Amino acid sequence: MHAHVFETGREFLIRLKTGDDLLTSLTDFAKNHGVRAGWINYLGAISHASLRFYNQNDKAYEDFDIEGHLEVLAGIGNISELDGEPFVHTHIAVADRDGKGMGGHVNVGTTVFAIEVRIEEILGDPPERVFDELTGLSLWGGTL
Repeated sequence: MHAHVFETGREFLIRLKTGDDLLTSLTDFAKNHGVRAGWINYLGAISHASLRFYNQNDKAYEDFDIEGHLEVLAGIGNISELDGEPFVHTHIAVADRDGKGMGGHVNVGTTVFAIEVRIEEILGDPPERVFDELTGLSLWGGTL
């Protein structure tokens, strides 16, 4: 286990616009407001989900889409740095009109219907993502 104590900074409440790309909007917000590290949570609705599942055996992402109107039951993520730039890593749990739950790692292409976001900034040297041989993922390293 690796751990590091951080101080919290600014807190942002954001309403994304209908038609926005969820992942792109969160990433652009972090870049435009100088958020190098933080924690994200959100709720609302999306009109299209573009998600990923990490196949642990193959060490590769498998992309999939969910069509139709979906309620966002919970969205959670973080902001850290990858190659010196803010990197948003977020997962989402959604439900269809029958209450059937689905979810995954958010990919570019997830379309906002109505999303309200809270970002809590973390101050200090941001966690940096570095390649982890064992998992095949870019995970927090560096300052942690």
